[in-house]
Amino acid sequence: MDTRVTHLKAIHYFAVASKTLSYTKAAQELFVSQAAVSQQIRLLEEHLGNKLFYRAGRDMQLTTQGHILAEYLGDAFELIGKGLDRVKAEPFAGNLSIICPQSFASSWVMPKLWRFTAMHDEITARLLCCDYREDLRAGNADIDITTLIDSQKDCRQIKLLETNLVLVASKSLANSMRFDSIDDLLRCWLIQADESELSWSAFFAEYGIDTNIKQKLWAEVGSWYMGISAVKAGHGVFICPEIMIQDDLASGELVHVLPQFPFSKSLTFYMNYQEFSPRIERIKAFEKWILDELAGITIDPFDHRYQSLKPIAGKH
Repeated sequence: MDTRVTHLKAIHYFAVASKTLSYTKAAQELFVSQAAVSQQIRLLEEHLGNKLFYRAGRDMQLTTQGHILAEYLGDAFELIGKGLDRVKAEPFAGNLSIICPQSFASSWVMPKLWRFTAMHDEITARLLCCDYREDLRAGNADIDITTLIDSQKDCRQIKLLETNLVLVASKSLANSMRFDSIDDLLRCWLIQADESELSWSAFFAEYGIDTNIKQKLWAEVGSWYMGISAVKAGHGVFICPEIMIQDDLASGELVHVLPQFPFSKSLTFYMNYQEFSPRIERIKAFEKWILDELAGITIDPFDHRYQSLKPIAGKH
């Protein structure tokens, strides 16, 4: 702290008195005696070597120095108030911002998020898509769902799930190419996300195939979402987290390619949040919901039996 900032109690008393222009009214607002206000302001004046008030008849007015100090203190106390509001625990009702990769958001979170919203209609969930790590300390998000290990201070990381990586293509491409062996992949466009450990080179290395993958690679995309979009359009084979394409596989829009040659790599998703977030009650509600969803525990929020058991806001 700046060594010039002393006499904080006296500064507080002066800030109140500068607004009321009355020691008596300031004392009432501060719940202290008039003498206490007078004493603190006198101490501050002695410390500064300047008078802060003067009397004009029966009224009390600020001196030039008093006006200057009051202006700065007004801004300072407003800033302090904003800081306290930022860290003060918020009520259960309110906004909750969740960041996660676009592919995971569109394929898994969004189709299920309505249940969380219906269960906790007092919480407004804002789902933001982002394919890079978010610093939760910046305050731009409350929850970050990511595939990266987090070492941020005061950050709690929870493992959500681990998913296999599979080779997929559009049904039309798979029918036309008739993949029977790994060598057949070398006749096809190959797409990979920007993940070196989850690349085609790593896949071929597992099966002892030495090939210059760059000669065969058609596209290296910046996100899983882009790769999924490409193969849906019939452009090549993509190495993809299976959880992101479950609905596409079920509908037949995408199919497994060479499932008899599995890729040993997997991808883990984590949920990160600040342990001392002012929105911790909302975060905990989301954490419980998403873990229940992953465990297959789903509740119909419109079931009258659930409604009778629904917790009151803040009683979590």
